[in-house]
Amino acid sequence: MDFKKRSTLTVLGAAFAGAMIGISGAAIAQEHKAASFISGGPTGTWYPTAAAISEMVNAHYDGQPVTTIPGKGAIGNPLAVGAGKAQFGLSYGPFLKLAYEGKNEIYEREGFENLRMVANIVANTVHIVLADNLDDDVFDKLGDGGQINIGVGQKGSSNNFAIEKILQSYGFSYDDLTASGSNVFEGAQQGQVDAFQNRQLDIYTNTVGMNSGDLTQAMSARNGRVLSLPDHVRETMVTKWGYVPFDIPVGTYDGQTEPVKSLNLSTVIFTTADMDDEIVYNMVKDMAENHDRLIAAYGGFKTWKPTDLPIGHPIPTHSGAVKYYKERGWM
Repeated sequence: MDFKKRSTLTVLGAAFAGAMIGISGAAIAQEHKAASFISGGPTGTWYPTAAAISEMVNAHYDGQPVTTIPGKGAIGNPLAVGAGKAQFGLSYGPFLKLAYEGKNEIYEREGFENLRMVANIVANTVHIVLADNLDDDVFDKLGDGGQINIGVGQKGSSNNFAIEKILQSYGFSYDDLTASGSNVFEGAQQGQVDAFQNRQLDIYTNTVGMNSGDLTQAMSARNGRVLSLPDHVRETMVTKWGYVPFDIPVGTYDGQTEPVKSLNLSTVIFTTADMDDEIVYNMVKDMAENHDRLIAAYGGFKTWKPTDLPIGHPIPTHSGAVKYYKERGWM
């Protein structure tokens, strides 16, 4: 199905307008094929986010060329768009990078080299919370026989993925830690907060927005602090896994007197290279110029800035988005 672009003619004279189009204000025909925007489950935050963005884009056209549909999440959505089952999608930067590259632990098949980034939207920040009795070099000491009790979130979650890769950057797998006497706890975040409070865990981890309830609860219970990651770990996470370097600002948490070197897990919008420039251009322009509407769809946009749109793209950026970003001086 095709939809026509909305555009109003300025009529210089009634007779001329009647001769040309019959009525003033008629729509100039410019077709666009229907496109689906695959998000997350209807009860999550991704679905209303995609729906709000689709609505803004649709305002440029007669009808509704962009339709929001539920999806299977960060891992499944790149597969759907890459296979042509949807035209736009939401995912996380690392999974989009892995889908683009292919032949890896997440996507065993050939990569979808036709995928293109559109925008970086709300990010979650990696937090590794140490109890007050631990030193900042706790992970370095593991090679000398040190042991830890660490909670890593549910198996298959974005937090579990992040902590696994960070530990690998230090030279350890989960199995290595278990074999050397450490304990790696996988499970729901609230259960891990309780375990940290009860001193069953020495380290609580969560990839989430700053100052979330779980984080503040965990940190206040044990005088916890967020670990500042070494440069070599951050570099590996950025170049190999598609994370974005991020410094948690001074004063974000009680007693924090210096920036904390961490990582952002970006939520990203993506499409394919053959999507036409116009609709992608409209999409990023609408997001940049309608911040309040995005906040109304999802409160996480309160800490997001339009200038974040072109930051940390793990795969090539679509030409329609590049056009807008260059116009704004953001690229």
